[in-house]
Amino acid sequence: MASKLTNEKGVTLVELLATIVLVSIIAALSYTVLFQGYSNYQRIKVETELRDEADLIMASLISDLFVAKRSELQLVQACKSGLVESYVKVSKKGVPTYETGFKNKQTIVRNQPVQFYNESVKLVGSTCTGSASEVLKPNIISTDGVAYTVSFTLETMKRQTKFQKEFTNTIVVIDN
Repeated sequence: MASKLTNEKGVTLVELLATIVLVSIIAALSYTVLFQGYSNYQRIKVETELRDEADLIMASLISDLFVAKRSELQLVQACKSGLVESYVKVSKKGVPTYETGFKNKQTIVRNQPVQFYNESVKLVGSTCTGSASEVLKPNIISTDGVAYTVSFTLETMKRQTKFQKEFTNTIVVIDN
């Protein structure tokens, strides 16, 4: 006796497997897109923090050097204690001589260190050996005494990952 199945209200195995495969593909793609979006958000957030600190450094340097005259500035590049020091000695009439630039892994303006807003951001200092034949990689370079090219690298740690970004700007002083 062969009985006929009259109730066909269920889902076949093929339909069930097709549904599971489609849902799995959509879920995998959604996860990938969301995870990539979150990673990009984190990277952009870190870059923004580094740019904010770089803006602080440049604003401090510009506020001091932009109004200076060429004859008042003397560029100093030296190797001290294994670090490259690169700063400008400023000698204005009626004002004691002071230094503005990069010393001891710090940015200094008028002999005072610039304090970062974010304490996890650090200035990466260039190292040196002190050899007479060594070519230094200074943070401040000027070929004509009027245009000063300032380059520096900032770093921060986020979730056991080190992020670094290099910044380069030019400050033009008054040519007298």
